[in-house]
Amino acid sequence: MTRLSINNPAAIAVVVILIAVFGLISIRELPIQLLPDVERPSISIATQWRSAAPEEIEESIVQPQEKVLRNIEGLESMVSEIYRGQGNIRLDFRVGWDMQRAMIDVITQLNQAIDLPSDADEPRVISGASSSRGQAASLLIYTLPDNPVEDIASRYQDLIDREVEPRLARVPGVARVRLGGEREPEVHITLDPHQMAARNISIPDVANTLRRAVDVSGGFADVGRRRYTVRYLGQRKLDDLHDLVITWQNGEPVRLRDVATVERGLRKQTNVTYRNGFPAYYISMVPSYDANTVELLDALNKSIDEINDEVLTAEGLRIELSYDASLHIRRAITLVQQNLILGLVLASLVLLFFLRDLRATLVIAATIPISLLVAFVVLNLTGKTLNVISLAGLAFAVGLVMDAAIIVQENIVRLRASGMEIYAATIQGVREVAGALFSSTLTSVAIFLPILFMEGVEGQLFKDLAITLTTAVSFSLITAMTILPAAASRLASAEYTPDRLAHRWRELADKVIHLTRSKQLRLFWTGAILGASLLSSWLFMPKIDFLPKARIDTVMTYFAVPPGINLKTLDKEIMQEIARRLKPYYDQEKEPYIRGYNLSSFGAENTMSFLYPENAEDMPRMLTLMRTELFTGLSDTEAYVNQASMLNLSDGGPDAISIDLQGADMQGLKAAAEKTMELANGLWEETVSFSQPDLAAGEAELRIYPREQRLSLAGLDRRAVGDVVRTYTDGLWTGEYFDGNHRYDMILKSPPWESPEELAAMPLATPLAGIQTIGELAEIQRGVGPAQLQRVDGQRTITVFVMPPDNVPMEEALQTIREQIEPEVKPLLPAGARLSYRGSADRLSEALNTVAINFLLAVLILFLIMAALFRSARDAMLVLLVMPMAIAGGLIGLKLLNLVTYQSLDLLTMIGFIILLGLVVNNAILLVDQTRTAQRNGMSEADAVHQAVLYRARPIFMSTLTSIFGMLPLMVIPGVGSEIYRGLATVIVGGMTICALFTLLLLPSLLRLGNVKPENTP
Repeated sequence: MTRLSINNPAAIAVVVILIAVFGLISIRELPIQLLPDVERPSISIATQWRSAAPEEIEESIVQPQEKVLRNIEGLESMVSEIYRGQGNIRLDFRVGWDMQRAMIDVITQLNQAIDLPSDADEPRVISGASSSRGQAASLLIYTLPDNPVEDIASRYQDLIDREVEPRLARVPGVARVRLGGEREPEVHITLDPHQMAARNISIPDVANTLRRAVDVSGGFADVGRRRYTVRYLGQRKLDDLHDLVITWQNGEPVRLRDVATVERGLRKQTNVTYRNGFPAYYISMVPSYDANTVELLDALNKSIDEINDEVLTAEGLRIELSYDASLHIRRAITLVQQNLILGLVLASLVLLFFLRDLRATLVIAATIPISLLVAFVVLNLTGKTLNVISLAGLAFAVGLVMDAAIIVQENIVRLRASGMEIYAATIQGVREVAGALFSSTLTSVAIFLPILFMEGVEGQLFKDLAITLTTAVSFSLITAMTILPAAASRLASAEYTPDRLAHRWRELADKVIHLTRSKQLRLFWTGAILGASLLSSWLFMPKIDFLPKARIDTVMTYFAVPPGINLKTLDKEIMQEIARRLKPYYDQEKEPYIRGYNLSSFGAENTMSFLYPENAEDMPRMLTLMRTELFTGLSDTEAYVNQASMLNLSDGGPDAISIDLQGADMQGLKAAAEKTMELANGLWEETVSFSQPDLAAGEAELRIYPREQRLSLAGLDRRAVGDVVRTYTDGLWTGEYFDGNHRYDMILKSPPWESPEELAAMPLATPLAGIQTIGELAEIQRGVGPAQLQRVDGQRTITVFVMPPDNVPMEEALQTIREQIEPEVKPLLPAGARLSYRGSADRLSEALNTVAINFLLAVLILFLIMAALFRSARDAMLVLLVMPMAIAGGLIGLKLLNLVTYQSLDLLTMIGFIILLGLVVNNAILLVDQTRTAQRNGMSEADAVHQAVLYRARPIFMSTLTSIFGMLPLMVIPGVGSEIYRGLATVIVGGMTICALFTLLLLPSLLRLGNVKPENTP
């Protein structure tokens, strides 16, 4: 292959050009996003029931649905969240499960559940198999300063439906536009209770009249030669609906207009949103699966400008991005690109330092772009994306892909120095190292096999890295054996540049032989190096974290507001006060400045803010200000302030420990949850803990108990009075009205009342007892009910989320909680209740087992491959004995990094140790291969080891230093997303550094222990 390449330079040039062309095309076509797609196979079922309380939804909808769903095959967990008017069930399946089959199973099982209440919507089943993408962007339409409108939906919903939503939906890459602030239009029939009582008309009379006003198909009739479709047109036009006859009295019709008014309206407001202090309307954008996030957002920004200029400005409105993912993506990817380029420059300078030949340096350095372009092509062919992880893999590859080229070039230079002419030196130089290069490349590639088959979050995140590194390293071998020899034979300098460090390499070889001259010394060095490695690993082994924190310059705050507060009061007393406090920082009258903020509330159970500082370096100051001043002293409200993470792949975030308290006695669970939060807040400073549902989020209730005897005497039943109560509160659903284009709910309601006493005094006509009041037919009592319920795997659950400070690893935090909180909380649990862990905490032990198994699998793969290549299990074991040094070096590197900035040993960093194995054995393979080759040629053991060190010391130091300096920027340069790969880079750099320092002493000691004759090559 090498000879063919040298003799066909034109073909090699064509291949290089084709690689460049297809590589650049792939770069252009690859979707750009922040992180790889992380498959979290899940299916959500959302069911709405107008105005129903959480306990009613739990009893009538959620629990029956759970009963039929819990035995679906592949199901791992089932979490239900129940709010006023809506119940949501999330089904989480095993990673890799067939989600099409799961969807069919879910729909099939739901069809077997009991019938829903008549006015409940049909369940919406949504698959969330690629939920890591989440939303590409969120937008807010807000009023300009001179626009007095406070409720945008009530005034501009039609404009948004007609002009804004269609334009946003046409943006390339957008799969769906969600109108979060939408208030659906309704037909409101507002009754006059006194007029109805005076005319002796009951609410069921009106409701039944409306329900009967529908079109009915009569079927088909054959008359003569024709067939007629028979239709009964009972539905009135909306403008004529008030003419419906309810009943006849004294020969005169009583029409709907006599006792009620009919008008178009909007569904009751359920949320309030502010953008930078102005009332806003929330919109989110869901990307398609293959969307290029950056291109999508660029097109979206262009569309936003057009919408503002052509539609909204004239209406006193403006739309802008609330959350622009491209900002973080561009900053994170730009940082990795800069690190990649800087690593390339540093590695090339190291190479130039050793070679002192610009042409030879450029020839070797050219293998980098060629290998990386091939990696881009493979990423495109495998459907991957260009993200922080895949780019980090390319940056890691900068130094690694030069290894093969360095060894080949170094061997060619050595043969030329011995007097061989350039063509023969090139052929012979490649042939001599081909076996060792194939072995080292095979081990480097094989080490990634376990990562490719890991299915957890950590495996999915780093699958892109494994693909890029595997591709780049594999093709670097082909490049070193084809393209490099063809270039070297023609571009090599006419005059050989002698190695100015040649005497140093000979001195090193002599020193190694001297230090290993006796068996006692060899045993001493072997024991000392391996013992020191094991001791260092034990001393420097830190506690383990789940995932990197990967903080971004966004502050997320959850507000625990007073229980039972209504939306209007919450807006006036809390949200507007927060906006007032933030105004001087947004107007840049006070520091630190705020670039923007969003403030949203969906009632007492869910009030949050997202705040974006002007400068990322102001984040610590902003967090302190929010915790100590801005968000304190609010009316009976507590704020939980936390910096957001880009790895928000589980409930509560990557650093949240979820403690589930499960049982039937909610009061007992609340007492235990309160104690859990109290103890958790005392464990560390800056601990954030909150519960789901919020312990304080109760709703004031008016409980109406029927007076059975009076109902019977009045000729009413429980259902009739229930319909009356619903009519006098949120409204009674009486059917739908279709105007040919849109479908409207028809809601029968009464004028608003201000006190329970007014409700009790509401009159109603009865069949047998004339006019009665609600208070005469039922007893009204005040009480408190839940604003939200949560069920986990079919049981009522209160989840306490504990977020330790960033410098406390999850393993340490979990151990502390188990030792200090569990013994205090378990005795408080009611009978039959239990405490368990979920989310990141629950997955930590499982992920650790997965990484450990894959680490052992990687070691086994290395051993088997090398045993086959060397035809010696002993030599394979000798190579593997460099691993303790590598592990110790990685842990020492982490320890040194933590002296400057905090870096945990998270699961992604631990994958660095697996990658490290495939890298550090390369130098050992070179030494063992060269030693055995020399022994086969008749050299003594000492001479063979001396020659191996002499011949391979220079390429070992060159390849190691180029790899280290190629990765160094990833380790030392901070920025957005750097936490994801910084620990991994540190482990690799530390391990390779220690191995480079001691491999040349450990391997000669091991090779000279005992007399072993190498297998003769056939």
